[in-house]
Amino acid sequence: MKGLLIKDMRLLINQGQTLFLMLVAVSLILSVMGAASPSFVVSYITIIFSFFTASTISYDEYDNCYLFLMTLPVTRKGYVNEKFLFGFLSTIAAWIVGMAAGTILLLREGKEIHAWNWIGECAMYILVAWIFLSVMLPVRLKFEAEKAKYVNMILLVACILLVFAGSQLISYLPKTVIQSGASFLTGLGNGGLLLLSAVITAAAVTASYVSARHIMERKQF
Repeated sequence: MKGLLIKDMRLLINQGQTLFLMLVAVSLILSVMGAASPSFVVSYITIIFSFFTASTISYDEYDNCYLFLMTLPVTRKGYVNEKFLFGFLSTIAAWIVGMAAGTILLLREGKEIHAWNWIGECAMYILVAWIFLSVMLPVRLKFEAEKAKYVNMILLVACILLVFAGSQLISYLPKTVIQSGASFLTGLGNGGLLLLSAVITAAAVTASYVSARHIMERKQF
């Protein structure tokens, strides 16, 4: 796994450096212009950069590189483990940079910073990034680059439709049910909501990992 991590880290330095700098630059420019908030900087950099992990699989597929990798002391299980670990490490790095940039912008604006609220809000973004990662990795392992793009688009549209349908369904629910749900979420507090989100993310990542392992074991090179 160490060799695969080094390979992807070098790929990140060579190919992802420009993308990363562009994300930071665009986020800062939008924030300075007043078109985006400091929290947007954190979410934009973290979530968008999480897509880079899936793109490393494309490089592994190029010119039958999979066959070469499997001649090395690399197992299919180890390959999946490395992709998830690399994804977590790279998004954490992007999140830290986004946090630093967002905090600088908050200080520049002269706003009072409530440390725990700010950290909790930003923590939600890395959880969202990991959920995106948990969706992209199995899809990318299952399908080739071109097919994966269409599958991701279909999944995105499906999620939007589900959210829309859910929002419409809420309007038909009895007011007592809506009030009970709102009271429950309010009662959780910020810490409770963060913990609930962490549990949901952990469940999504676990399901994704099991699915990715199954896909990789059956994958034909």
